[in-house]
Amino acid sequence: QGYSPHTGGGLRLHQFDHDKDGLHDWAERWFQTSMGVADTDGDGTSDFDEIMKGKNSLSAEDDSIRLERRIVVDRTVQRLYYYVDQIKVLDFPVSTGNPQSETPAGEFTIERMIDVKRYVGPGYDLAGVKWNMQFKPMYYIHAAYWHNDFGKRTHSHGCVNMTEKDSGLLYKYMDVGIPVIIEGTTPKRYAVGT
Repeated sequence: QGYSPHTGGGLRLHQFDHDKDGLHDWAERWFQTSMGVADTDGDGTSDFDEIMKGKNSLSAEDDSIRLERRIVVDRTVQRLYYYVDQIKVLDFPVSTGNPQSETPAGEFTIERMIDVKRYVGPGYDLAGVKWNMQFKPMYYIHAAYWHNDFGKRTHSHGCVNMTEKDSGLLYKYMDVGIPVIIEGTTPKRYAVGT
């Protein structure tokens, strides 16, 4: 029925992480990793870390990248999803481009990564912006310290804004070449649902 065998209260597998490795128990079943051990293959790297990098977490001898990874940004609901092997592993609130400066829809890839960057344009000069992942020339997924509207409204000139914590986590596991899919409709009046 999809209920977690490790907890009472009617929690489902996708709502509970028994070994606290960052993968909920449903994902553990999908990837065939242990729900009770954070490092199934005993190689010193957690299942979460290996899965996030697309690696085999079942064999300490096999360190190859073999699981498909992709980022999906849904402009309609202002969310970013990170998929590994068709499983949604991360789900973060974001702020995409405003109606007059939309984040471009389409299929892209991570082209380059920059730890800290300065953004300068008409009416803005933002120094010290962290965790910049370029998916198209002039367009990045990055942290935004100047607002807290993530998941609620648009707020950029076309980039995808994230909290520093969320973007830092995504950046840690990102690689050049990872697909980025931008879909959905930009809210007409900035706020989600408009």
